[in-house]
Amino acid sequence: MKVIRFGIEGLKNSFRVPFFRTYHKTFLAPPKTTIIGMLCNISLKKEKEFFEILNDDKVQISVVIETIEGRGKDLWSYKILEKKNRGKSVIRRDFLFMASYTVYLKIEDISLYNQFLNSLKYPKNIPALGLDDELIVLKDIKEVELREKNVRINSIFLDKNYKYRTFIKDISKRVEMPSLNSYPTKFEAYKKEKRVPKEIIEEQLQVEFFNCEVEFESKVQTFFDEELKNGIIFY
Repeated sequence: MKVIRFGIEGLKNSFRVPFFRTYHKTFLAPPKTTIIGMLCNISLKKEKEFFEILNDDKVQISVVIETIEGRGKDLWSYKILEKKNRGKSVIRRDFLFMASYTVYLKIEDISLYNQFLNSLKYPKNIPALGLDDELIVLKDIKEVELREKNVRINSIFLDKNYKYRTFIKDISKRVEMPSLNSYPTKFEAYKKEKRVPKEIIEEQLQVEFFNCEVEFESKVQTFFDEELKNGIIFY
């Protein structure tokens, strides 16, 4: 199976867990909404196209966390509706320092596949994950062949009541055991070509981990990247 594979590196990034209100907790890896948003941004696609692609089950991704050099907290200023404090407020935010990822794209639509491949190589906008100042570097963009194989995975995945076991790869390195956070995966934002208030139509639990592997106890479709030795699952 031919897919697009590329690397992402960021100096300082934060991927907000949507349902944390008192402060911005971050995912360890960018969720699918963030990856698709970045791809649409560098391809100069319209907002409507973003929601169509995000809701399309024939567009799937897989993300492997390669490195996270550190984690920290800062204060983030944002706009509010009230007039006090000149319409601004401040919230505490988690961020990741020097994080890098390997991302795989599986797209059945050949036209969209080629558009994203070309935009990754020659971005039409500055690549960023989330906020405009959270810039990233895109690297090692290539097409690769994956084969379906029953393997332990080191990619994040969506929990669908899977039973699995966790194996630590290297106890001398920092380890993040699997953790689950809910996030919306599909939205309704347009009706009959008209923009409507965004409504969540599907939520999933994202399972993410670092420096360990997951082995499923039941049959799950997994793939193997021979070159990088990554076991992955698409969602």
